[in-house]
Amino acid sequence: MLYPFLFSLYPVLFLYGRNVHEASWGQVLAAGAVSLAIAAAFWLMSGLFVAGKGKRALLLFVFLLFFHSYGVLFDLFRGLLPEGLGPLPSHLLVFILPGGIWLALLVAIGRSRRSFAPAGRLLRAAVIFLLIWTAARISYLQLQPVLHPSQAGRKEGNVGAAPRTLPDIYCIIPDEFPSPEVLRGRLGHDPAAFVAALRRRGFFVAEASRSRFAWTEFAIADLLNFGLFRQGDDPFLAVRRSAVVSSLDRLGYRIIDFASLKNLALPGTDQRFFYDMVHASVFFDDFYRALFERSLLRILPDLWKDRETDLVPYYRQRVLQVFAELPEVIREKGPKFVFVHLYCPHEPFVFDRRGGPVDAERIWERGDPRYFLEQYAFVRDRLLKAIDQILASAKDRPVILLQSDHGYRGSRRPDRSMIPYEEWFSVFNALYLPNMPAPATDRNLSPANNFRLVFRYALGTECPRLPEP
Repeated sequence: MLYPFLFSLYPVLFLYGRNVHEASWGQVLAAGAVSLAIAAAFWLMSGLFVAGKGKRALLLFVFLLFFHSYGVLFDLFRGLLPEGLGPLPSHLLVFILPGGIWLALLVAIGRSRRSFAPAGRLLRAAVIFLLIWTAARISYLQLQPVLHPSQAGRKEGNVGAAPRTLPDIYCIIPDEFPSPEVLRGRLGHDPAAFVAALRRRGFFVAEASRSRFAWTEFAIADLLNFGLFRQGDDPFLAVRRSAVVSSLDRLGYRIIDFASLKNLALPGTDQRFFYDMVHASVFFDDFYRALFERSLLRILPDLWKDRETDLVPYYRQRVLQVFAELPEVIREKGPKFVFVHLYCPHEPFVFDRRGGPVDAERIWERGDPRYFLEQYAFVRDRLLKAIDQILASAKDRPVILLQSDHGYRGSRRPDRSMIPYEEWFSVFNALYLPNMPAPATDRNLSPANNFRLVFRYALGTECPRLPEP
């Protein structure tokens, strides 16, 4: 009678076996406990109508087989449904045929007087084989070495003798942070006060900087690989094999990551801050969502997606969390490399310039740049405050890169064709690099050269500059 309970764990372990390095055992245990609870509930319910443990075990197995495969059946039949149907009518229509067969089979087993012992023995052997096979696969994958950053570097940035005192290095990337020329020419805002404030603190500001890429994942992959990322390569794999991170790791840096996207998280981090969308709903967790979408509970995420959902608290908190956690990180002993990808001032627009809320109907306002500029002003002021904290806390002068991943794209408003594609490459780029001589500065300095300058002038590594795009 135990085989159906063991089978209830199989879908969870099967999914984990294909996501060993993306999911955690905590997720597996939680999902497994829920699956066992569902099996136990049906087992107790079946006892009210059917006698005999063997027959009840078979009933439970048939129930679980349909329960955990319903989502696959729904996807097979969904293309045959009329267009425009809501989630509930769609699921009711799909349930008629396979659900009717399933219910008929349950009734037939429940009323039958035959012995199902042979079927039970066969199913028990099959379930045990599936679990052993899956467990072996999981063990094999877990024993495979995960690429550590120290094994991932390229020739660029491979360091020899390091300076006696290694400076803390901060790389802060506010998403879609406009360049000074775009702020003035496209958005009608003069950033002179902000640029002057940075220069008073010792920053070099490249007022005509251009990125090689206009999308976040490609720009970050290029930055973290000394400008050697090639169009057509996998940017997420390039981030996981970051030459910059591997070189800093070999020098003894602690790697601290503030990631805004799970697939752009740095490899081998000593400390990671990630405000997951699971805080807004369990359906944003890839592992749990996949289990829901394969099972009879498929209707729950479909219904959730169909209704209006207030995600504003999540969008606000994932930005505020960075500024809340950063001061403690700044006070930690170095040498440390702190990488911050701040998903702001990119839409949605959930902050006014003082950090207050925005009218919920305006958070996706794509046609009026005032909402973008309000959020930009909020982020700009918080970044200056964070920079002051870094400079005040550092015993030795740190290195600070403050740059956007890509330029202003019109916040993807419906008339974004009015924003010339070339402007998407115009980025903000400022460096606090105390030992960098004036001849190395260039108002056209691209982020592709940022870490080349850091390694040359802060870490004593020969790292020639690339041509500016």
